[in-house]
Amino acid sequence: MKIGLALGAGAARGWTHIGVIRALERLGIQIDVVSGCSIGAYVGAAYASGRLDELHDWAVGLTEWQVLGLLGVGLRRGGIVSGQKVFDKLASDFSLPTFEEMHKPFACVATDIHTGREVTFNHGNVATSVQASCAIPALFSPVAHEGRWLVDGAVVNPVPVNLCRQLGADYVIAVNLNADFRHIRLEKLRKDHEENQRKTDDFFTKSHNALKQLFKSDNSKESEVLDSNDATAIVTDGDVQSDSQELQVFEQEVKEIPPLGAAPGIMNVMSSALEILQARVTRSRLAGEPPDILIEPQLTDVGIMEFHRAGELCLKGEATVERLAEQIRFQLLT
Repeated sequence: MKIGLALGAGAARGWTHIGVIRALERLGIQIDVVSGCSIGAYVGAAYASGRLDELHDWAVGLTEWQVLGLLGVGLRRGGIVSGQKVFDKLASDFSLPTFEEMHKPFACVATDIHTGREVTFNHGNVATSVQASCAIPALFSPVAHEGRWLVDGAVVNPVPVNLCRQLGADYVIAVNLNADFRHIRLEKLRKDHEENQRKTDDFFTKSHNALKQLFKSDNSKESEVLDSNDATAIVTDGDVQSDSQELQVFEQEVKEIPPLGAAPGIMNVMSSALEILQARVTRSRLAGEPPDILIEPQLTDVGIMEFHRAGELCLKGEATVERLAEQIRFQLLT
């Protein structure tokens, strides 16, 4: 009997996969084929190449500032970060060059941005395929491949159980990292999610000064034109108001608005929308293509950019498998 392991999407939460794999191996589970989506593809490629330990050692040593440097935050076409250093690291240290050379059959999934079709990779260059699978919309730039622009596979197939079946698996263990978005738990999890939003904003704020340098020269020119000692006129629909009058009107309007807390930043709007999308698509796909065992770590306190928490996340993955150990042994080892 062939056992397949489907590793789901989840950005920084994906380091949990390392702990899950290690715990499964300690139970004596022999994984024969592997599939992955997004960060699941990154970890899956390392595992199928026999280099999971090397990935673990590197990931647990990352600091928050190292993550920022690796992602390459800036302004570029199609995304906020390049992430090229991360994928170069995969190619050089954690993965064999091609799917054909891997120790275990491996496949990953991406999405054609123009047609919405699922794109499966199971041959050819691994690093490019994984980069396409990880290209979170608006965060990473899309990847050009064979005449198509590809983005994160989580848009269409966050936990690719079907790829394990296609690789010949008789029994599939799936790992879903986005199980927290469930209606019955939404209110309970609201505060955790707001805290994750704050942490995501903080991450990108740390790179704000670098971005401001891009506009420093333009701002300097503008400041030469404006005299800070003069009142600035604001023109709205043909009317002219002074700064002080406009400020008084604004303050009055703010007093009339009920407090809702700080508005989410653009990255949090994007990430939250993608998490909701992934959760809904995952439930739909798993209902139609159910795995034999579903592992769902609870990761409500982990922000999407907290890649520096690998050590903690690996332990969460191991603990989750340990809680399910008896069920897994019963189904697979009897």
